[in-house]
Amino acid sequence: MGFSSLLILLQGFHNFQPPLYAELSTSLGTGKEARTERERERFRLLAMEAIQQVASAARASSFGAAVVERATSTTAQPVARACMGRKSFSCQGLSTSTSLSSFTFNALASKVPQKETGSKGSRGVVSMASESAAAGYSGALAELAQSADALDTVYRDVEVLSDLLKNQEVFEFLISPVVAEEKKKSILKTFADDAKFHEYTVSFLNILVDKKRFGIIRDVVKEFSNIYYELTETEIATVISAVKIEKAQLALIAKKIQSLSNAKNVRIKNDIDPTLIAGFKVKFGKDGSRSVDLSVKGQLDKISAQFEAAEKVGAV
Repeated sequence: MGFSSLLILLQGFHNFQPPLYAELSTSLGTGKEARTERERERFRLLAMEAIQQVASAARASSFGAAVVERATSTTAQPVARACMGRKSFSCQGLSTSTSLSSFTFNALASKVPQKETGSKGSRGVVSMASESAAAGYSGALAELAQSADALDTVYRDVEVLSDLLKNQEVFEFLISPVVAEEKKKSILKTFADDAKFHEYTVSFLNILVDKKRFGIIRDVVKEFSNIYYELTETEIATVISAVKIEKAQLALIAKKIQSLSNAKNVRIKNDIDPTLIAGFKVKFGKDGSRSVDLSVKGQLDKISAQFEAAEKVGAV
């Protein structure tokens, strides 16, 4: 069975996601190589999972086991090779420990990971499982949003949601086991309607409620933001100052960071720390790994020299 025939077969399955079908169709036969071996392996696993999902759907349909056997035996490796040539955004946020069921080419409810279990006696194991699940959920949402050309819109939703979740009372209500799921969905729908959330965001939140995984929503928000920043080549910077810094001055700092990091975009925020008294600090890079400490307040004309010095130190 050739690629075209297989894709026609896939398109006939009622539970197949059209945007992802189009994405898979586009990826076939590209011949490009993955940039890293780790990326290559993730692409292979993603492709094999797609084939497994095709097989499961076909077994339940009238096409019969014979079609399944032929499709899986003749196309598994070619599709795996084809998927190596595409940059799969969903894979970037996944740890290697995430199960193959994390991603499929079905609807969103089938794309999110199954509930992970961890040893209750080890907070570290539970934490790692939570982080892995959050990466899987956020990666699934990012891939769907990307396929629908709605990544920026969904990211805006996530930012608004993040602000809501800072309210501890609201957060505890949404994760409470004694509150009915329909009540939680009703509250989320009201909020989503007011904020004009994208349909993918709304569906995603409902899935977290249904799967009783809303407790990891804060981690999901963080992971989704990280994926978005990576996809859009956005550098995150924080200016910590004793007093609020004017927007024009923040723009100068952002411009210099963009030059140093070669990022397409820079998102900068100003945090206030009165203990600094007369100076301010700038943190950027992965997890704030790079920083500049300006000890004299208002001496913005020295920013360029300070950043150049920091760049030389980072290059050593």
